[in-house]
Amino acid sequence: MADQLAVVRKNGVAYLTLQRPEKLNALNGALISLVTEAFEVLSHDDDLRCVVLSGAGRAFSAGADVAELNALTQERAEGFIRALHGACQAVRDCPVPVIARIDGPCLGGALELAASCDMRAASERSTFAMPEVQVGLPSVIEAALLPRLMGWGRACEILLTGRVLTAQEALQAGLVEKVVAPARLDGAVAAWTDAIGTAGPLAIRAQKALMRRWETQNVDQAIESGVTAFREAFGSDEPQRKLHEVLARRKR
Repeated sequence: MADQLAVVRKNGVAYLTLQRPEKLNALNGALISLVTEAFEVLSHDDDLRCVVLSGAGRAFSAGADVAELNALTQERAEGFIRALHGACQAVRDCPVPVIARIDGPCLGGALELAASCDMRAASERSTFAMPEVQVGLPSVIEAALLPRLMGWGRACEILLTGRVLTAQEALQAGLVEKVVAPARLDGAVAAWTDAIGTAGPLAIRAQKALMRRWETQNVDQAIESGVTAFREAFGSDEPQRKLHEVLARRKR
């Protein structure tokens, strides 16, 4: 089962690839567990700068494995969906930025996994949908993130109808941040990972942690959290070193 997820590390970036291409990388229980465990391990890596999550073959992921869904009973249903939530939560709890590299279909539970990432880049041939209502189920867990990304009206449209969005429609809706030709997808992701790699590593982690706090705070609380984060940043020499680099470049 371990071969269902590939993990490669290079220059501070961890590349995680869902590896069930014959099933369009459908999320079965084993793969969900592997994703959760991988992110929990990576979260303890102090040298990690960024994570890129992608799918092998012609899909990011078709979502929850239909065969496993079909075998669920009411008694087992909660365990399955809580496990999928655990994978999404592990992505959100990762202390460094997580980028979803989406090439091909990104459906249902896989879209929830992608929504849990910090940024999403997609190829022009990608498609997006939350088809659960069409098979008699509500969209749950991290589907709750979609109104924040798309707005309530657009989220209602895809959650209540199961309509499939093209990559350009997903971009216009705010569901993804970049759409490029398939051949340019790796370059689009690299532009983000390179920028993150040149930033202060402590600052990147502080920024992500701060943005997570903003999700549950009102504006005044969020500002105060920012003041605290700014003060705490000067507890290391990272600001002085990075500012020195900026000043040195200006003198050239």
